[in-house]
Amino acid sequence: MANTSVSANRGAAGDFRVGRVFDRTSSVYTQNFLIFTLVPLVAYLPSLLLPARADGMAYQNGGWMIALVAIILTVMLGLLSQAILVYGSFQDMRGKQVDIGESFNVGIGRLVPILGLTILEGLCIMVGFILLFVPGLILITMWFVAVPICIVERRGPWQSLVRSGELTKGHRWKIFGIVLVLYLVSAIVGYLLTSVLTAIGGTVLTMIATLLWNGVWGAFFAIFVVVTYYELRVAKEGIDIEQIASVFD
Repeated sequence: MANTSVSANRGAAGDFRVGRVFDRTSSVYTQNFLIFTLVPLVAYLPSLLLPARADGMAYQNGGWMIALVAIILTVMLGLLSQAILVYGSFQDMRGKQVDIGESFNVGIGRLVPILGLTILEGLCIMVGFILLFVPGLILITMWFVAVPICIVERRGPWQSLVRSGELTKGHRWKIFGIVLVLYLVSAIVGYLLTSVLTAIGGTVLTMIATLLWNGVWGAFFAIFVVVTYYELRVAKEGIDIEQIASVFD
């Protein structure tokens, strides 16, 4: 069972290993591949309503209203999908069957705090990038696990950021390396999908492939963040999965 694997392979306190995060992420994802992929894929669907062109002609005849609705839906569904995947990942690591209905209820219950967290974090990181770029990278690294903290520990936006800074302290170079690799992979695959598939099969094929990739990548990244949060708590606090997830009971 999944929770047996988590308990058996858990590292000692103070031991945070990137390899173990990748292994555990892969394990959680492969056991729930279809359902976990569908969650971010559905969240991405409204973005298909956005005009392909960025010029003013694309927003005539009510096009701007459709675009605005699509952006709002994409953002809200994206945040909800993250919350669903956080809860679902913990259920899997506890050896329980993933229940999308339960996960959805948990996500809805934490949607407002997550939205506040996302706005606050985004503004701070934007300012950090304006200030010679490097501070933005530091904040991304420090706040890498803020979303699962907000959901699991039921903290407010600012408290989640502070808590994330505490958990990542001492392991930030490893986390920075993780973030760098993940974003490079995402950028490379996105480029290949856009350039190669457009030349081979045109816009429709590219759109379908991009949609599928967003489902796969969105699920993997969300699970990766959850597992990183779990491993950091193990390393910092020596806590087990049942103690962390008991908040959901």
